Amino acid sequence: MPRVERGAAEGDAIERAERPEPTPTPAAAREIRLPAAHVPTADEEPELEDPRAAGPRTVPAGTPPAIARVFERLPVGIHDEPPVGAIGASGIHVDKIWVGQAYEREGCTGESDKFSLAKHGAVNVCFRVVHSRVEEKVDVLWEKDGELFRRRAMQIPELHAYRTRAYLVLRREYIGSWKARVVSVDGIELAAASFVVVE
Repeated sequence: MPRVERGAAEGDAIERAERPEPTPTPAAAREIRLPAAHVPTADEEPELEDPRAAGPRTVPAGTPPAIARVFERLPVGIHDEPPVGAIGASGIHVDKIWVGQAYEREGCTGESDKFSLAKHGAVNVCFRVVHSRVEEKVDVLWEKDGELFRRRAMQIPELHAYRTRAYLVLRREYIGSWKARVVSVDGIELAAASFVVVE
């Protein structure tokens, strides 16, 4: 016999069968959300919700409560998006990261995840940092084939949001698989971008 539970709104009822809720697996890329009053039939596909459609202050899963409170108190700018990774202790986070062949006023251009020594001179990693209006630092860790290759500290000025970039001038010994990781001073990975360098 199904039980009836009261929802958040007055008079809103949800029927649930007497069985435990399925536990989401870590491999699940997206969460399935259905309207409260709708139960899908066997031949219906549930609609998947885009996780990036969440608001800019939607707390990522696994965020410690103290950090979540700091993050939620940050002002919201019109261009702010949800974090692409985790959030640092100060609320600092990255809401966009992309890799390009060149750098111009608006950021990295010629987006790519594959760079050739014959065609490209450098790899540019652009990212947008959102934080409280205090000067902070982040580290960009360049990893080649899974090993730390270089660390570069970058100053983030007293602005609500700051777009910046790190770059790697290509050389023959750089052929391989790369990852650029943006890390807060407290060691939290705020964002990462992967690319490969070929002949």
